[in-house]
Amino acid sequence: MKTAELYHERQSRQLCALHVLNNLLQEKAFTKAQLDEICLQLTPSYWMNPHRSPLGLGNYDVNVMIAALQLRNLQVVWFDKRK
Repeated sequence: MKTAELYHERQSRQLCALHVLNNLLQEKAFTKAQLDEICLQLTPSYWMNPHRSPLGLGNYDVNVMIAALQLRNLQVVWFDKRK
């Protein structure tokens, strides 16, 4: 019996959210360009977009990750440990 291989992307630069999404979905589901597009959909400002680093190098926030998962018909259940 053959065991399934795990898909794994190593951390690179400020693209941890991208790698987390792809590792979670076990495939190259998203690219940097797709996450950048989600940032622009959330806030149309290209230069001062609060959902990624000011230099455009990644460092996406949780809103981008949630929107990306929703594109795959998945949802995130927010856990607030304060409650």
